[in-house]
Amino acid sequence: FVRADVADRAAMQSLFEREPFDCVVNLAAQAGVRYSLVNPHAYVDANVTGFLNVLEGVRHCGAHLAFASSSSVYGGNTRLPFREADAVDHPVSLYAATKRANELMAHSYAHLFGVRATGLRFFTVYGPWGRPDMAMFLFTKAILAGEPIRVFNGGAMERDFTYIDDIVAGILGALRTPPTGEKPPHRVFNLGNSHAEPLPKLIQLIEKATGKVAKQI
Repeated sequence: FVRADVADRAAMQSLFEREPFDCVVNLAAQAGVRYSLVNPHAYVDANVTGFLNVLEGVRHCGAHLAFASSSSVYGGNTRLPFREADAVDHPVSLYAATKRANELMAHSYAHLFGVRATGLRFFTVYGPWGRPDMAMFLFTKAILAGEPIRVFNGGAMERDFTYIDDIVAGILGALRTPPTGEKPPHRVFNLGNSHAEPLPKLIQLIEKATGKVAKQI
């Protein structure tokens, strides 16, 4: 166990020089969309500079890299379900732009240096120890406290929700099957399902689980 900032170039270089990694999973990032509006530098530091330091590390040690990308890279795409072959050239948030940058950086390192890299696009991960800034947590906390929840667009939204155990299984599956025949050895997979759930259904499930009725604003 080492506690360090992935954006700390010296610390990352020292770590990779000490440890003979054969595979690396990079889940370090500044996540979320709203925070990028007020603190964009945190996203570039962690998601771009930090990712570059990880790429440099695996480049020199020869490890297979599996890294977290995001469904946010699809931006304003309206064709459903999303496919890995879809164009992802129009991100609508800085967070999405940094995640797309990760995919492009990994592709270039695969092309230039033969780095084996697998990008995994996560779709709204939920479950134990989930992020407290996501709707699942915010809605549940508010409903239990008898406080109103804020629902945008009249609730006419759908999301692909992915349970954390399925994400873990996907990461482990990627590690067991590093890219071998691809040239360059870089690939990207969606980790989610092709059936989006409407937001009202999520609220109904939370109401059922808590035994309380949500107040909406």
